[in-house]
Amino acid sequence: MKNLLVISILFFCLSSYAQSNDNFKEFKLGDEKSLRSGIAISPDGKTIAIAGMQSFPLFIYDWENDKIIKKFDVGNWYAGAKVDYSAKGTYLLLQQTFYNDYNPNKDREVDFEIVNSESGKIVQKINKAHSVKISNSETFYVVLSGDKVDFYELPSGNKIKTLIVEKATNSVAISPDEKWLAVSHRPTLEQVKNAPTIRNDKKAKKAIKPALKYREMISLYNVETLTLDKTINELYDIIYRLQFSKDGSELLSYSIPHSKMQLSTAGRQGYIYSIEMPAGTPKRTAYMTLSIYEPDFHENTDKNVFGVVSTDKFPEIILYNYKTGRALTKFNLVTRLGQAIKSGMMTDSRASFAFLPNNKVLIVSGTKTILWDPEL
Repeated sequence: MKNLLVISILFFCLSSYAQSNDNFKEFKLGDEKSLRSGIAISPDGKTIAIAGMQSFPLFIYDWENDKIIKKFDVGNWYAGAKVDYSAKGTYLLLQQTFYNDYNPNKDREVDFEIVNSESGKIVQKINKAHSVKISNSETFYVVLSGDKVDFYELPSGNKIKTLIVEKATNSVAISPDEKWLAVSHRPTLEQVKNAPTIRNDKKAKKAIKPALKYREMISLYNVETLTLDKTINELYDIIYRLQFSKDGSELLSYSIPHSKMQLSTAGRQGYIYSIEMPAGTPKRTAYMTLSIYEPDFHENTDKNVFGVVSTDKFPEIILYNYKTGRALTKFNLVTRLGQAIKSGMMTDSRASFAFLPNNKVLIVSGTKTILWDPEL
């Protein structure tokens, strides 16, 4: 992991990437002035779900015609929600967010809602969970809370089975083919000793204790049998999100160092690491973010660009070469107060984005919507 970290920093610092704040337009989404939080594009690429905040509704937005076609009274959390479409577009998964999201060493349990994307009906409410994921078949969903991963039927919500993962932490993910369940957890002493970063460390004895306290690992379970298939032989920082690529060839892990292990003076420095699947081999590619909130991160349709939300005084979107991890360009949502008041469009301390089928990027922050056409 140290090698990954060094390579990532070199890619980020030595890359001569431009800040592309020229090819864009700002507008009021469907002429709406309400505050917005998370967004997600539908699997067919035709509509975008945009969560509100401060009791504003969730919108279903036709981006090609700049038209809001539906409004749903869901996800009524004051600071808004992260939103994801299920694989077939039948459901929206909403995750509660907070303005004060900075809890450096522990993920908080939050509320979730599964919503029918056509009717706006809340199908299931999940309270106080670390992570919720919907299967690609849309026939079941999983909930991680404490040491338990519970499987439930969709849409009924009937419990199917439970997997106990000792020392489970914050994150769970289901592979697109529904063969594998990835779960983050604290390592055992044996796992720490066998990790390459410890085996190759001349001061291994001093490294073992901090690794047991402040590092995590990822294990892969067979979804059908719930048996352990393998544990990724790598130590990670505190893992806040696990996410499979759309084709299932990679498992992405977003992690942040424990405050006692944080070396950066730039702020809350996190990394998104890539793991080759199904082999479970860590790849020599990582993407850095300084986001103070759990950031959006996505691959584009062509799977050659990877985007992630970061922060540089204001929220920004950084685009990376998906294969190499080299930073290509970024868009910073810097704004002047006078201009913002005049236009009626104010940014928030957070941002959310989606890649459109035409390779443009739609960004929302506060009451502002931006359509960015990056030069890559």
